[in-house]
Amino acid sequence: GTFSTNNDRIKYTISITQNSQSVSNNTSNVTVSVRFYRTDSNNTTYGTGTVYCKINGTQYSASVTSSQKITQSGIVLFTKTLNISHSSNGSKTLTCSAWIDHIEVWSDEQSYSQVLTTIPRKSSMSVSNGTLGTAQTLTVDRKSSSFTHTITYTCGSASGTIVTKSTSTSISFTPPLDLA
Repeated sequence: GTFSTNNDRIKYTISITQNSQSVSNNTSNVTVSVRFYRTDSNNTTYGTGTVYCKINGTQYSASVTSSQKITQSGIVLFTKTLNISHSSNGSKTLTCSAWIDHIEVWSDEQSYSQVLTTIPRKSSMSVSNGTLGTAQTLTVDRKSSSFTHTITYTCGSASGTIVTKSTSTSISFTPPLDLA
């Protein structure tokens, strides 16, 4: 996202870089950066102030010193790397906002959102009470089309496999009588 300030020659961008993902933790590691630049080549803006950045609802800040000069080539005045949790289905839209309070330039809070790569999640299954020797339906809720599911059963010392690497969401299973 590219945003304006009170100075029409100074702009800033919010960028979200997705570095890695953890399937086991259902998180993405991201780096959020706020970069300021001038649209003209003849001037430099410097002074002290603070850049604020709200990431996924949590506010952070970075101090700006007089040695950090805003030029046409641009300068990153805020950067933060952190882990972002995804929803239970593995999806996540990350919203970040940023603003500056500086002796020479200021801005309102402005936001940018980016859809992160969906993290595949394990399927869940529901089944009602059944009767030995009678077919019943196993209902599978697939969290990701990238995953297949293998379903097994255990009863005392007996065990078996119902399906292997299946993509079906409705599976018929007849518990064998010899489980008795």
